[in-house]
Amino acid sequence: MIVLAVIAALMLSTGAGAQERSGFYTRDVVLKVNTLTLPLLVANAGIEVRPLDHWSLNLPLYYTALDWFSETVKFRVLGVQPEIRYWLKDDMHGLFFNIHTTFAYYNIAWGGDYRYQDHARKSPSLGGGLGIGYKVPLKDGDTPWGVEFGIGGGALPLHYDYYYNVHNGRLAGEDKRTYWGVDQAFVSFTYRLGQAKKSEK
Repeated sequence: MIVLAVIAALMLSTGAGAQERSGFYTRDVVLKVNTLTLPLLVANAGIEVRPLDHWSLNLPLYYTALDWFSETVKFRVLGVQPEIRYWLKDDMHGLFFNIHTTFAYYNIAWGGDYRYQDHARKSPSLGGGLGIGYKVPLKDGDTPWGVEFGIGGGALPLHYDYYYNVHNGRLAGEDKRTYWGVDQAFVSFTYRLGQAKKSEK
């Protein structure tokens, strides 16, 4: 998280300097929804900004407090996944690579003997990783609509309590482990709010 903040600060300061030197500065703002989480009843929304050519900052938010039609089956989560992207093209289309962090509170049960929740409700998972993706416009021409695909992998240290998976089930224990594997996947529809026009001095 600290590394991402430092990189973001450098990007923003570099972008400001480029504006002063060149006399113009282009910034895109993109809104998006990841369709892969919707079947899990997880609502989400994201915003992406481009402080300078080839680089962007992406911030998706995920939330749900719903059970899956049963008290013993649920995937409750409140999380964010800040991401810095590097685009091979400077128009935020085509291939990109990312570095991301994951911060999430969770309460999960799959219908088995136990329900799993971040320890004492104050130990959210905090990890990170690397990813790759691709974005295309939904039609030819200068359209604000697009779709992006991506996947990423990394590590998520977990400190959680597990409860008996019944109504008001009591605490059965706690555990710590680190998950290694896929920690990011998206098929997102995007909408570009606008692009500042270039203006020469």
